Amino acid sequence: MKKTAIDRRQFIKITSLSSGGLAIGFMLPGLPALAIDANDCEFFQPNAYIKIDKQGKVIVYYSKQESGQGVDTALPMIVAEELDADFRDVKAEIAPYGSVPGAEHDTGGSQSVLGMYDSLRKAGAVAKAMLISAAAAVWKVNPASCAADTGEVVNTITMQRIKYGELVCDAARLPVPKEVTLKNPKDFKLIGKAEKRSGLKDMLTGKTKYGLDLKVPGMVYAVAERCPVLGGTLVSVDDSAAKRVPGVLKVVSYKGTGAPMQVRDGVAVIATTTWAAIKARKLLNITWDEGKKNNESTEQLFRTFAGKAKDAPKIEVYKKGDVSKYNGKNELVAEYAQPFLAHATMEPVNFIASVKDDGCELWGGLQLPDWAVNTVATVSGIKKEKIKVNLALMGGAFGRRLHFEFAIEAVKIAQQFDKPVMLVWERHDDTQFSPYRPANYHMLKASTDEKGNITSWQHHVLGTPIAFMTEGPDTKNIGEMDGADHGFCYAIPNIKTGYTPVDFNINRGWLRSVDICVNTFPVESFIDEIALKLKKDPLQFRLSLLENRADFKTGEGPGALTQSPARIAAVLKLAAEKIGWSSARKPNHYIGLATHSFIFAKSYAAHAIEIEMLEPKKFRIVKVVAAIDCGVVINPDGLLNQMEGGLAFGLTQALKGEITITNSRVNQDGYFSYELLRYDEMPPVEIHIIDSKEDPGGVGEVGLSTVAPALCNALAAAGSRPRNLPIRNEGYSWV
Repeated sequence: MKKTAIDRRQFIKITSLSSGGLAIGFMLPGLPALAIDANDCEFFQPNAYIKIDKQGKVIVYYSKQESGQGVDTALPMIVAEELDADFRDVKAEIAPYGSVPGAEHDTGGSQSVLGMYDSLRKAGAVAKAMLISAAAAVWKVNPASCAADTGEVVNTITMQRIKYGELVCDAARLPVPKEVTLKNPKDFKLIGKAEKRSGLKDMLTGKTKYGLDLKVPGMVYAVAERCPVLGGTLVSVDDSAAKRVPGVLKVVSYKGTGAPMQVRDGVAVIATTTWAAIKARKLLNITWDEGKKNNESTEQLFRTFAGKAKDAPKIEVYKKGDVSKYNGKNELVAEYAQPFLAHATMEPVNFIASVKDDGCELWGGLQLPDWAVNTVATVSGIKKEKIKVNLALMGGAFGRRLHFEFAIEAVKIAQQFDKPVMLVWERHDDTQFSPYRPANYHMLKASTDEKGNITSWQHHVLGTPIAFMTEGPDTKNIGEMDGADHGFCYAIPNIKTGYTPVDFNINRGWLRSVDICVNTFPVESFIDEIALKLKKDPLQFRLSLLENRADFKTGEGPGALTQSPARIAAVLKLAAEKIGWSSARKPNHYIGLATHSFIFAKSYAAHAIEIEMLEPKKFRIVKVVAAIDCGVVINPDGLLNQMEGGLAFGLTQALKGEITITNSRVNQDGYFSYELLRYDEMPPVEIHIIDSKEDPGGVGEVGLSTVAPALCNALAAAGSRPRNLPIRNEGYSWV
């Protein structure tokens, strides 16, 4: 059994005022300890992860933000496992903003389970230890003679039982243990078992309240017209016609901010209904000064990429050996390109702000609430301690709500009105003014020897940096190289990678899988190209570059992560096996595969895709197989959901996802012009999970990045390789 030391400053004991209960909170560095009266069973402070009432009902407060990825189920499962609670008695609620250190609310990068696993296990174990001690005192036995079982403490001598709810007040009076015993994973009863999503019935019946469903007393609505060109300014507005629309209350303007959130100058209509505000917005007569960057286009951007790709990278990112010795020797060169992409969440962004006197209250979904509050405070002049945040469920995020320009807009508008204001972005606003996944371009070179070994590998990444948006053009933090840097997993003796930033006047931001997605497509396509050139089996060729390579560190210092080529090889082999890589294939059927190490999430994945060619460049996807190793799996059902969702997201990007820009304006304006994968386009999929005892990794982004290269490698096996996404721009079609 594993012993874990518990610092009293890290764990506190608190009780419920409303129901008479016991609450245990795992305190992290930075959150002050709570002074409580341990003898007062009615005392309550809402900064706990766990609350148990006298009926034995357990509330688990999850601090990560729920946007469909299932943290409201997986995180409570971790607590309930160590608590030995009956999961049917567990209810999940969002941890109120400020109840935990700010950074703990941050949600992104597949870090939720990975980052909270140990903390939540300890929280559950401490609560259980105190309940056991309380029961032991009732029976006048040693706590070692007691055990916990599905919401009850059992006297292992007499087999008497006491429900948790009957023990909460007694437990509240006990000292917090300095040491608790965590379960051996082989004894898990809940972790690893499939659980349906928390609140699934309410979601399916429309009862779940997302940000757009919130109602605040006295609330009014606003929509905004924004400067069509980033960096432009408002010259004048004639709102006379707009004000005549019934329900319109006021028309206000606000200034943009530039970095870090790229809020544009805007004019907002405030009305009693969204429809009145939308109608009036169309009647605004606005004059903008678009500035000097109003004629940029993606067509010109990719010409610029192609020209700069032939030069040396501006920034050297990683170097091993000496690639110069092999330049021009039996060399293969290829260029790949990927467009700007939008998040296109089902729920367009929205936010509620109320400004009264010197304070502000906010309602809505935020993936980085602490950064949002700090920025709102700076922009609005309202002190951070005067800002109250009510976090809400999000109807999809995919990284969209890592940004919060909509929250800043809502506050700017609410500062000019005396009631709470819900700012609503229409679908075309969300499509045309979002922070987009950066467009990128890749120049790859590799040399091989007479034995068919890769002797050198060069990867020049060109991109439109996100950091230019968040930190300004003088930032040094501009390399978007995950998957093309020192974490590169293939055993090649001479490697050189670099990055060239190319600025562009459109907002950019993080999107599901971010840099991994950007770099996996060219890397896994190019490794396949090399295998085909050498007339080698693409699976065996990859394995030859992985299986004899030992684990290695992806850098130096405390932030270095351990890369495991063996785990990468394992998912690759599993995907290949399950799709029948070595079996005879039907006529016109082809298979492509791709793999990757999501080292930031401590997970590994691979996809294998079988296609049938119907005509030249026309195909159907017969079957998709995914394999994943994410360590200990908390909720297999949630994992399957994430992998299936990642496949849909990845196929959208591969087949048709694209944001194009003309005159510094986005051309797409909704789901008809920015198309997503349709239900009838989703292929059959199998997901296979490697049984692992490693610590849990993240899965939110793992099911995405290897989809496009696996598909393109299948098309290459059929005789034609696409090197630019989306592939429909290269004449491909599908059924």
